[in-house]
Amino acid sequence: MIEKNVNTEVSGDIIVTHLIGHIKIEDVDDWFNGFEKVCQQFISEGRKYKLLVDRKGYIPDHFSVQKEWKDKFFNNTIPKHSKAIAFLLEEGEIMNHLKQSNTKESVEFFDNYGLAFKWLVEYSK
Repeated sequence: MIEKNVNTEVSGDIIVTHLIGHIKIEDVDDWFNGFEKVCQQFISEGRKYKLLVDRKGYIPDHFSVQKEWKDKFFNNTIPKHSKAIAFLLEEGEIMNHLKQSNTKESVEFFDNYGLAFKWLVEYSK
């Protein structure tokens, strides 16, 4: 069983945010409050950031949990201020579809944390 983790941490200009385990709508709200605070700190300083969004092991309690996450994450502010976004997901059909349909060079999908973090460190556009 995967332990729930809704934390956000910073490493240089990389924000690493975790939303993994059995997740309920309240967990999404808790996650977003911490995540948004970290992002707003960068934004208020006029700095752009790189995001590592760890959703490997994400198990929504209900389909409405996914909608809540998408509505919060893809608001105009957070992605607009990012230089690059790496999504860490379970290997499978969803990740393959996202990789194939992705048209943004500043967005990548991974199933390996080390590779995702390395890509962000090396991303320089």
